[in-house]
Amino acid sequence: MPTPLRRRPFDLLLVVTFAVFAFTSLVMEMYIVFDADLRDPGSDPFARAWALYCTWDPIFLDTPLWLRIMCGIDGFVFGPFYLALVWALAKERAWIQLPALLYAAAIVYSTLVYFGYEFIAEAGRADMTMVVLVNIPYTIMPLALAWRMWPRRRRLRA
Repeated sequence: MPTPLRRRPFDLLLVVTFAVFAFTSLVMEMYIVFDADLRDPGSDPFARAWALYCTWDPIFLDTPLWLRIMCGIDGFVFGPFYLALVWALAKERAWIQLPALLYAAAIVYSTLVYFGYEFIAEAGRADMTMVVLVNIPYTIMPLALAWRMWPRRRRLRA
């Protein structure tokens, strides 16, 4: 019998966080992948949210191909993974451990590439405080997940 999620507060935090990440990957990233015109969001609330973000990070008004590809990987690979992760964490399934560690390594790498580009190429026009505040959970929470999933070290025999 798995321990109820309400008795595992750290796992509950991870479940809630990665459920939100699933939404951003499967819904929000698609606006970038399919090159939606964020200059005219109309009444679409998600496009309007992107338009607001673009006031801080204008790279998404004319997204370079490399960033659209990264958003596509986020939407089509990480998005479904988040759903599996949420389920596996809620049910305490051990099989998620290795995929979660691989995911954490991949996503930390990609967010560091994104932050590197922002700080080097976009610093003059992006609001770096807002860019970091909005995006840092996508680095911190995968690191927290890796900490949670890391195999407990066994003592080596002499």
